[in-house]
Amino acid sequence: MQLPLQKGMCRTLRIEPRFPVAFTGTVSYQDYPHLITKSLDLSRAGCRLESPLQLSAGMKVNLLLCFLEGSTLILIEQAVVRWCHARQIGVEFQAVSTTYQTKLNRTLQRLTRRAS
Repeated sequence: MQLPLQKGMCRTLRIEPRFPVAFTGTVSYQDYPHLITKSLDLSRAGCRLESPLQLSAGMKVNLLLCFLEGSTLILIEQAVVRWCHARQIGVEFQAVSTTYQTKLNRTLQRLTRRAS
């Protein structure tokens, strides 16, 4: 049974599992980096974070994610902002280089083991 959507709500179908995660880094728009003030979750397809940067859905941004565990840096270029609400931003990873995809996969494997 599906509940009816209320005004302002949208239905999303997630393919990839999301994991709560702590990372720091920057979100850059038009070559101006802004600090990520809080990370909320991460999946193979994207992430949810907080930043003071004012963005709109459809904008392309670059992300530099710094994971404290293992000192891992992951660069995501040309990610697409899918939604913004207050200071929270939902970002979809469009294309990730092989090197950074490998690092992302390893990070997600660690998060999967921790969650189980």
